[in-house]
Amino acid sequence: MNDPRMINADAYFRYYNPVLTNEAYFKYWRTCALMGPVFLAAFLICWGMLGYNIPPIPADHTPEQLAQHFRTNYNEVRAGMAGAMLFGCLYLPWTLAIYKVMQLINRNENDMISTLQMWGGGLTVVPLVTSSVFWLTGAYRPDVLSPVTLQMLYDQGWLLIDMFYFITTIPMVAIGVAGLTDKRAKPLFPRWVCWYSIWAGLSFLFELLMPFFKTGLFARQGWLNFWVEFVVWFAYILLITFFMLKAIPRLQQERAQMLEQT
Repeated sequence: MNDPRMINADAYFRYYNPVLTNEAYFKYWRTCALMGPVFLAAFLICWGMLGYNIPPIPADHTPEQLAQHFRTNYNEVRAGMAGAMLFGCLYLPWTLAIYKVMQLINRNENDMISTLQMWGGGLTVVPLVTSSVFWLTGAYRPDVLSPVTLQMLYDQGWLLIDMFYFITTIPMVAIGVAGLTDKRAKPLFPRWVCWYSIWAGLSFLFELLMPFFKTGLFARQGWLNFWVEFVVWFAYILLITFFMLKAIPRLQQERAQMLEQT
């Protein structure tokens, strides 16, 4: 009964399959894991600095003020949004690396939680990239679009990236739940990181209030809905990446030992 093949044949094939060497099995895992920090750095530069989204233009600004923004900074916004759409896709390989690690947290159980994480993390790319399209559209012909139209485009971008929050909450909670069920004496992810991931994901519920406020802490430029929520998410990316990179060599060692026993 100690033979893992007797517990879960699918888990055995996925993890212990002797056809693949350890080097081949774990190839690209670290590269994909490092795409998280690369995404974050590029996104902060392109989306945040060049796109003038750190901080966002206040929601109570007039259409004329939004129009002046696009008509003055159109080249920077074009470059920033093009870069955000390019580098935003790096969130996908980072998500896949997490998925592979999560599959092996509890090797002999089903992969429902890890699959939720993979789908939620992968679909997070949609608001990241699509919201940038609205800002890019505003910067494409700012001289001929009316101030009201430019204001609408800017609002649409923020409403999409903020209000699509729950698709990101799902994988964050999934990571935490999986980590908390790790049966190892020393879990791959520390308990506090798991609880942080769950809390950070659920904290996005405050975004529900954003459409009702144009000023104050719940507005898109407010300290809670912008500064707190985005910093929490950025810290989550760095934390998960750090402990994922620590987990991979441990998984390599575990698999090597198991292959020796087969």
